[in-house]
Amino acid sequence: MNTKGFTLIEISVVMAITVILLTLTTISLISFQQNAFVDTTVEQLISDMKYQQMSAMNGAADGESTAQKFGIHFDTNSYTLFHGDSLNVSEPTNFTISLESAMSFADVTFPQDEIIFEKGSGEINGFVDGQNTIIIQDSSNTNQVTITINKLGVITQIQ
Repeated sequence: MNTKGFTLIEISVVMAITVILLTLTTISLISFQQNAFVDTTVEQLISDMKYQQMSAMNGAADGESTAQKFGIHFDTNSYTLFHGDSLNVSEPTNFTISLESAMSFADVTFPQDEIIFEKGSGEINGFVDGQNTIIIQDSSNTNQVTITINKLGVITQIQ
């Protein structure tokens, strides 16, 4: 007797292989997405830091009559762009950026959790040697990036 078709065992093996391949692909894509969140957060922060430093160097007054210092204040899940000697929470020109839900600042070693760029030079106000890192962490997979900055406000290392 010559019958054509597949046996139940053959179909089960093909389905099992398909499920395994789909599972591996999904896991790989999730890992890629989590790394992309970290990379995007780091790039956004670096861009904002450069903007604040350039604003201080250019003497941008942000509506004020004299040149201002510009800075970034770090909280656990957000950071705020501001101008002046320190963060004034009632200032309407402040701009707060919230991190993705699983992202946080694991450690910020700058005094008062702020980076303040001096007007004219763009150097970091109150810079203390050894206190010049920002650590961004993704709590969903413990992936973290450390950004090291020197007194001149130049990013010297990203790990």
